[in-house]
Amino acid sequence: MDSKQIGKAFRIDIYKVLAWGNRKSVNGVGGSVWLLVSLPLIFAIIARIMGNEEVMDPMSGAVTGMLVFVSAMTGMIVFSYEDQTGSGKLNGLLPATRANQVVGRYVLTLIAVAIAVVLQAVCGLIMYTPQRMNVAVGLTLLVLIVAPILASLYLPIGYRFPATKAMGYALILLFVIGALMAVVALTVPDAVLSQVITFVTGAKLGPIPWVAIIGLIVAVVMYILSCRLSMHIYERKEL
Repeated sequence: MDSKQIGKAFRIDIYKVLAWGNRKSVNGVGGSVWLLVSLPLIFAIIARIMGNEEVMDPMSGAVTGMLVFVSAMTGMIVFSYEDQTGSGKLNGLLPATRANQVVGRYVLTLIAVAIAVVLQAVCGLIMYTPQRMNVAVGLTLLVLIVAPILASLYLPIGYRFPATKAMGYALILLFVIGALMAVVALTVPDAVLSQVITFVTGAKLGPIPWVAIIGLIVAVVMYILSCRLSMHIYERKEL
């Protein structure tokens, strides 16, 4: 790996993300990166102003889901821009090997996840009182673990298929995961779910629940393996 080449590929991908946010998409709808960043904060402020727990919990779930999905989809935004502008065909001319281009895109996605984690922490501080700050911490850990896992599934899809198909497959994958979670929530008795949650959150390794440690290890391993898979796919792909 060449850090200079990775840096060049990373900077070009940042340009593509910002350019995607400043241009109109094929269907005429603008996609503002800054709007995607500000929406979670707006939701959090609205939830805090309302101050009703019946509103707070659904709104916090919406904020968390938005941050996970958008940060995990950062790479897909780049693929979409390349597809719409035809710039993907020029990647072979970049002063970076294909492997370093892949690493640059994974670094970009990882930074997007880090920003999402910070935003989630800020939203948690806005929404929750000190008495419920453990919920805010749990949601922040959720973003830290789930977003890179989801990105590790999305990025190889983006390298393997054209952007339109990749977007479709990514959304299908998201719906499948959501459906499985819904099936578990609807079929498993509440008493069993409550016992599982108590077990998971009760045992701790220092200040962090052990399940969070395991989740972070799984996320790191999946991200590394995903990067290797994307390299394998991209190095054999015709531009």
